[in-house]
Amino acid sequence: MSALTVSKRVSEENQVSGKKKRLELVPKYELTDSQNTKRFEKNALLFSEGDSSNGFYIVRKGYVRSFRHSKANDKQQTFKIHYPGSWVGFRDAVMGGTYLHNAIALEDTEVQFVSQFEIQELLHTNREFSDMAFDKMTKECVEAENKIYSMGIRHTHAKLSEFLLERMKEVGVEIELPFTRDVLASIIGATTETLVRALSDFKCRGWIEIEKRKIIIRNEAALTSLLD
Repeated sequence: MSALTVSKRVSEENQVSGKKKRLELVPKYELTDSQNTKRFEKNALLFSEGDSSNGFYIVRKGYVRSFRHSKANDKQQTFKIHYPGSWVGFRDAVMGGTYLHNAIALEDTEVQFVSQFEIQELLHTNREFSDMAFDKMTKECVEAENKIYSMGIRHTHAKLSEFLLERMKEVGVEIELPFTRDVLASIIGATTETLVRALSDFKCRGWIEIEKRKIIIRNEAALTSLLD
């Protein structure tokens, strides 16, 4: 066997090994290809509604807000705040076509980009990734259904309580809020004025404490009692 043949085989094996390693690490949010790491300054758009959905982003550091903007009344509806570990734009990337919403960095943010080609390869070759993708799509459907119900039925106090309790399940009683109250109001489907009143009411009752960019839950049972 010639040295050229051996060298070629080693090179091919290294490529396969590298690709396999990359596929194994994607579900754990540890992509190894540094060229796919992107950094966005605060208020920079990752993508806009109508852009070609050629992949999705995994948040490594910082926070990303997904939203739509209504030109008719110049208002924004926030769908979700994406924290480190979150996948942004995954559904649209799988469906193909264009992104159905906007995504903006709430602070200096680092993300990992996974192309549409890589998504298809992972879905067909990596069971762990496929399972995670299915779980995330299912969770998004449930969250969307719950949000529609909440926005249509519940009053502002209950909507705020629901948001705080959901975040508490994920991060504990100290909830970081890397966004303005206007954004929080758009998340729960309320006006800023009614949100501020609800926050003040919760604080006066001793159910929460409010710091500059943080809310601390003090009475989970009281907040839960507001839900149906």
